[in-house]
Amino acid sequence: MFKGKIAVVTGASGGLGQAICLALAQNGARIVAIDISEERAHVAVETLRTVGYADAIALTANVASAESVAEAFTQLDLLTDRIDILVNNAGVREIKSIFDLAPGEWDRVMAINLNGPYYCAREAAIRMRDRQIHGSIVNIASVAGLVGIRNRPAYCASKHGVVGLTKNLAFDLSPYGIRVNAVAPGAIPTPMTEVYYSDAEFLKGLEHAVALGNSGTPEAIAQAAAYLCSPQASFVTGVVLPVDGGFMAEKSFASNASKTFNTAAAST
Repeated sequence: MFKGKIAVVTGASGGLGQAICLALAQNGARIVAIDISEERAHVAVETLRTVGYADAIALTANVASAESVAEAFTQLDLLTDRIDILVNNAGVREIKSIFDLAPGEWDRVMAINLNGPYYCAREAAIRMRDRQIHGSIVNIASVAGLVGIRNRPAYCASKHGVVGLTKNLAFDLSPYGIRVNAVAPGAIPTPMTEVYYSDAEFLKGLEHAVALGNSGTPEAIAQAAAYLCSPQASFVTGVVLPVDGGFMAEKSFASNASKTFNTAAAST
C-alpha cells in the first residue's frame, strides 16, 4: 500500500508512535522516526529492526522549536528526495486545574501539542508542494479536542487547536493534492497513561463511559492513521476520526458516565 513511500512520524518512540511506525512499515513505508532525543529516536528504529524493518531513519527534533524542526527536515533532505506521509504524534498532557497550572506549564503543553504539528506540517507541506507529491498529513488529536475534560485546560485547548488546524490545512493544502486528517483517540493504554490502569475505579468506570466497555489499543489508533494515509482514503480530507470505543457517541445526565474521563482521561 505504501511501497516506495516515505513516512515521517513524530514522537516515534512512544506507545502510539511505535504502533504507528509499525503499521505504516508493515504496509511498505520507509519510516523516518523523529523524537526529542537521539537515544529515543534510535529506540524507535531499533524496535522496527527487531521485527524485520531495517530500512528506517532516526532523526532528532524538539517539535516545540521551529528551528529544531526545520533542521530535522533539512537533514532529511540529504537522505531522501521525497516525503509522502507525515503523522504528527508527539504530545504531552497535564492534569491540573487552572488554579494550579502555571503559565510556563501552559506554554509547554501548547508548544508541543499545537505548535509542533504546525511546524512539522509546514515543513512537510512545503516539500510536498515543491516536489508535486500528493501527500497525506495525519494529526493525532484526542477526544479532549472534541469535548471538554476536567482539569486539563492546556491539553484540551491544544487538542481543540489541532482539530482546527486539521480543518484549515485540509482546505489550504487541497490545491496541491495534499490531504489532512486527524485521529481522536479515546482511552488508550500507553506509557503516558499507564498509571490510570492500575486504578480499579478507573477500569470500572470505563464500562459506563465507553460504549464498548473498555479501552482501545495503540494498534487501533495506528490502523486508523494508516487508513487515513492510504489510497483507500483518497477522497477523505478534513476529517477528525474518533477512535474511542463510542465515548463520543453518547453523554447523558442519567449516569456518572463522564466521571471516569473527567478524573483521568487517556489519549496521546
